[in-house]
Amino acid sequence: MSNYCPDCGAEQIEDSKLCSACGKEIEQQAEIEKQPQPQQEEQQQTPIPKSTTKKSRQKLIIGIAAIIVAVTIISIIIIYFLGGTTSFGGNDSRFIGEWEQNIVGSPLLWKFNSDGTVEKESASTGTWTVKNDQLCLNNSLCYTYEFSNNGSALVLNRSGESDIVLTKKDQQGTSQTPNIKCITNSTTNRLIITSIDENVIWRDIEITTNPIATWQVQDSNKNQLAKIGTTATIVRYATQGDNIYVIDPVGDITVNLTYIPTNALLGTWRVNV
Repeated sequence: MSNYCPDCGAEQIEDSKLCSACGKEIEQQAEIEKQPQPQQEEQQQTPIPKSTTKKSRQKLIIGIAAIIVAVTIISIIIIYFLGGTTSFGGNDSRFIGEWEQNIVGSPLLWKFNSDGTVEKESASTGTWTVKNDQLCLNNSLCYTYEFSNNGSALVLNRSGESDIVLTKKDQQGTSQTPNIKCITNSTTNRLIITSIDENVIWRDIEITTNPIATWQVQDSNKNQLAKIGTTATIVRYATQGDNIYVIDPVGDITVNLTYIPTNALLGTWRVNV
C-alpha cells in the first residue's frame, strides 16, 4: 500500500519512516480494518407446545363449568328453603302433587301440576305460582302458607276467611301408637286436644262413648270436620285445638279414643254435658 508525505506530498516507499524528497518524518497510519458490527441476534421465542395450551384451555373450561354448576345448585337450594318460583321455570316442588281438602262428607281433591296449572274438583283449571311467602291462584287470589308433618300437610290462610287445610292424597298416618293429651270443657261440652304427635290422621281414630251419645269432630274454630258420629272421612291430621263436641244425652259421658292401626287405647275422658 503506498504512502504520501504529509508535508510535500511525495509518494513514499511502503513502511518508509523519512520522506525521500524532503526528509520529513512520516507517521505510519495503520489502517484500521473496519469490522462489521455483529448483527443483533434475533430473540427467538420458544414456542409453547400445543398439547400444553390445549390442556390449559380444558382446565379453564372445566373450572368455569364447575362454578356455573355450583352457583346453580346453591340458587336452587336457597329458593327451595325460602319458597317461591325458581328462575329456571320450575314451580316450588313442595306443592306439586295431589292434595285432599277436608270437606264434610268427602274430601275435595286439589292437584298442583309442575306446568303451573292447578285442578280442583267441580272447578275449572287455573294457575298457581309462589310469590315470596304466598301461594297465588290465577295471579290474584293469594294465601300465606305453612307446611307441617314433614311437608305432607299444608295450611292456606287468607285474611277474613277460614283456613284451607290440605293433606297429601293417600298419606299414611303413623304406624306407632301416638301420644295424645286432652282436656275436657263441660261448659262447651267438648273434649279438646292439647297436644298430639305428628302424622296422626283423624280417620285412624275410633271414638266411642258410654252411655252412647251423639258427637261430632270439629277444628279449633268449631268448624265441622265430618258428619255427626264418623271419623272415617276425615283426611286431615289431628292437631292441637281439634275437639270432640258431645251433643247429648245429658249427664256424664265417658269418651274413649282408640288408635285403629295398633288397636291401642289412647285414653278415656269424662265430659259432663
